[in-house]
Amino acid sequence: MPFIDKVIHNLDPYVNTEYFEDEIHSIKEHIKVLINSKDKNTDLLTLGDLDINAKHLAIVISEKVYHIISTCECRVKVLNIEYNETLAPWQLIFFIHLCFSNNHFKEFNIQITFKNNRYCEVI
Repeated sequence: MPFIDKVIHNLDPYVNTEYFEDEIHSIKEHIKVLINSKDKNTDLLTLGDLDINAKHLAIVISEKVYHIISTCECRVKVLNIEYNETLAPWQLIFFIHLCFSNNHFKEFNIQITFKNNRYCEVI
């Protein structure tokens, strides 16, 4: 449990209740921060990756998203990535099927939507 969550939980009037962390929400937020960051290691596109073809753009971004999640988010494993390119290049939607690293039977899906230049939403 992170330090801030511990403090909030201890100051809460319901301190005797069990603390429950929404791990899926935490993973989604971490992926959102990683993809939206300007770090060189997690940068999605470089000038050499740009292409006129929207299908190629979606493939390159899906490979980069896979690389970012598999290297920086150790709690999950990527099982599948699909994309919807109907509104490309203005909007790209990726559907990612994940499972937990410690429990392969616990699977969940996230959706990453790229809009407005490079900013993305993780749902």
